[in-house]
Amino acid sequence: MKANNKRKPYRLLLLMILALLTLSACSASKIYIVRHAEKAVQPANDPILTTDGERRADALKEALKDASIDVIIVSDLQRTQLTAQPLATHLGLEPIIIAVRPPSNANQYVQNVVNEINANWKGRDILVVSHNSLLQQIAQNLGSPEIGTISEETGYDNFFVIIKPRDSINSKFVRLRYGQPPKEVN
Repeated sequence: MKANNKRKPYRLLLLMILALLTLSACSASKIYIVRHAEKAVQPANDPILTTDGERRADALKEALKDASIDVIIVSDLQRTQLTAQPLATHLGLEPIIIAVRPPSNANQYVQNVVNEINANWKGRDILVVSHNSLLQQIAQNLGSPEIGTISEETGYDNFFVIIKPRDSINSKFVRLRYGQPPKEVN
């Protein structure tokens, strides 16, 4: 009888470990997708953020500072990196940079982002900071419905969340706003 009593704590520990493994296998990814913040006009090929863009980057940090973000994915253009930087610094994360500039192309970039998420971050919480023209493709390749048109001039406050079950193609999708509404272009 005493031998069985000694094994009970180990059995309980084993059952707890199995329960945790089962729960983690069933967990869903939360994928937060935003467009980079407001950018300067010059230099045209790789502009920095405007003052409004810097405020929006801080607003993104405030919006997600208590989320359990495991990874941040950005492009090789500095406007995405600068948008993510305040949150990355707050969370102590180094963003993963995926090339969007040549020799890469838009389709290859989208596929590389999706592959990174699917191969390495299933069941985790992810922030993707990307470009207006590519948000739709990234979201749809991650199982979301069409996100609709985003204004090139004022669509900086869009915030998308895809909740993707670990072992399912059925995703949930939410469209939100964050920070101050962008200024209208005259």
